[in-house]
Amino acid sequence: MALDKDGNLAVANSTGGASPMLLGRVGDSPMIGCGFYAGPVAAVACTGIGEEIIKKMLAKGVHDLIAQGATVRESCANGLRPFPGNVPTGIIAIARTGCAVISNRPMAHYALFTLGAGA
Repeated sequence: MALDKDGNLAVANSTGGASPMLLGRVGDSPMIGCGFYAGPVAAVACTGIGEEIIKKMLAKGVHDLIAQGATVRESCANGLRPFPGNVPTGIIAIARTGCAVISNRPMAHYALFTLGAGA
């Protein structure tokens, strides 16, 4: 996800897949609002067991909590709350007010960086 110097937000997501899965399975990655969502206040990407993420429209839910005034970290933590530890789930979110990376178990690598003025 990205937040540019003009305040525009964007997100993209891909799947690493999981096996064994049924032929033709569609996970959360291509479903807007489930595995990813960018709206007027935040960009959110999720990882984990797609079927569970889909049921909760996790990315849109986290975005909406931020839109309602919760901090980015609080919104991610609240989005993660319904997922038990045996359902690995992670959320990365960025907004004009901050960013957060949270998961219910060690599972994902990430990098945060900013470009300086004039970059």
